[in-house]
Amino acid sequence: MFAFNKKTKGLIGIACIDNGVTLGQCAWSKGQYAQPKVIRLERNPRELTSDDWRSAIHDAGLSGSDCVATLPPSMIHHQVLRLPEMSDSEIKEAASWEMSERFGIDRNKLQSEAIRIGSGGDVLALAIELDELECILEPIYAAGLRPVKVEAQCVSISRTFSMLHRRQSDQGEVRSLFNFGVHDSSFIILDGDSMVFYKQLHHKQADLLSAIESHTGVSQAQAASMLEEARFDGGEPAICKAVRDATRSIHEEITTDIMKCLRHYGVTNRGPLSSRMYITGKGGWNQFLGELLSSACNQEICVDMQAPHVSQLGHKTLSVSGWHAVLGASLASLSGKPSRRGEDHQSKEAA
Repeated sequence: MFAFNKKTKGLIGIACIDNGVTLGQCAWSKGQYAQPKVIRLERNPRELTSDDWRSAIHDAGLSGSDCVATLPPSMIHHQVLRLPEMSDSEIKEAASWEMSERFGIDRNKLQSEAIRIGSGGDVLALAIELDELECILEPIYAAGLRPVKVEAQCVSISRTFSMLHRRQSDQGEVRSLFNFGVHDSSFIILDGDSMVFYKQLHHKQADLLSAIESHTGVSQAQAASMLEEARFDGGEPAICKAVRDATRSIHEEITTDIMKCLRHYGVTNRGPLSSRMYITGKGGWNQFLGELLSSACNQEICVDMQAPHVSQLGHKTLSVSGWHAVLGASLASLSGKPSRRGEDHQSKEAA
């Protein structure tokens, strides 16, 4: 049973994300993160040796050997399926066959999983090729770590943004989440601590940088600096205008796709609609995207650090690419079951 009044130490989290690896670990105490530690390796995870993993663990000050690896859509195939009512074991079996057929991979060479999402019969099917999995895990084992779970990044990120919604009274609160990465993005809707909608999108931060480069004639490094300058209101006006003009069409396309997701969810799921949207990921918040979404969506648009428990992490942690995935992975051992009503009062102040 998930308890807000007790301290739980997380496992070591390993996130392969944004062309690199983020390692981290945290504890969860009284509705807050405790002792978060993260470290970033700008290296291809497939190229890391056991010595690299040991050095990173030592440098970050992480403890223990049990770990959870969270992997991106470039490694784990994602597909939302509409399946008839079945048992969990039957759904997993059907999803396994479906993924094998869709991606043309022998079913015996896949490790698969299936997650029910929403109330309309949708299932998020996940599959990773065993050779890919072995390539990632073998040096991790050789470094003395013990992977106890491998999960999709959408699961880890959903956990991060559900940490204050696991009590009985919070189970009806619906939030949406736009995860905007360097090379991928996704839109997720959460009801309490449950994922009820998932859609992988094609948008990526790299497209914004390319648009700024093309529009202004600057280098990629300068484009990244300009994009950062324009994230929030108050930046250099000339730079902000150039960024807005260069990225407007991309932000409009993102807004259109998110609106399609919200409409699809509203049609296929019975229940309350999202009342708040968080924007997270390396591509993350941009004031111009926020303005478009605020005008188009009937809900509050928030940067990830506005979530009460996230705001306490501090700039040092939040500035590390993949923090949201790795801390979610670190707390994978916590139960997702809501507290009993009798326990709810005891933990009210935690949120």
